[in-house]
Formats: sequence, C-alpha cells, structure tokens
Amino acid sequence: MKENLNLNRWEEKAPKFFRKLLHGGDEEFQTPIPENLLLLKSIQQARQEWIEAVQNFDQADNNELIDYFIYRMKACQIRYNYLLKVAKEMGLRGELYEAK
Repeated sequence: MKENLNLNRWEEKAPKFFRKLLHGGDEEFQTPIPENLLLLKSIQQARQEWIEAVQNFDQADNNELIDYFIYRMKACQIRYNYLLKVAKEMGLRGELYEAK
C-alpha cells in the first residue's frame, strides 16, 4: 500500500517522457484539439502558403522557377478552396485572415 502511494507521487512528478514509457503512450495525457480548430488552423496555413507562393512567383527570375511557382500557386489555391468548402459544409465561421 505504501509502495503504491510512493509510485503515485513519483508518477505525478515524473517528466512526461517517463510517464509515456510507463503507460505505453501519451494519448491519455494529451488534451485533444477540437476538429474545427484544426480545420481553421489548416485554412490559415493554406492561405499563408498561397500568399507566399504568389510572392515567390513575383520574385522568380528564371523559367524553371516561374513554372514551379505557377504550379505551387495553383496547388495552394486548390487546397485553400477545398478547406474553405469543408468549413462551409461544417458551418464554421472564424477569423481566417490572421495567418500565423
């Protein structure tokens, strides 16, 4: 009984690494992030990547880079539009313009 109390105190103070080893995973120690927040973050990230692709295209100086950034801009645009569509279907609304 006393050993269990000591073990429990040790587990409380142990670094996450040791708790992960002891329990075989850290799923129970992670706070789940809601799906809608993940989607909003993905939308912000996709928008930022699209903006960066446009900026890089504007600065490209050889044909191979121009071709690459045209491809990249289109890919980013498609991803961004898809994520917006998913958010709309889920009924999500949020501040999408602060891409960080």
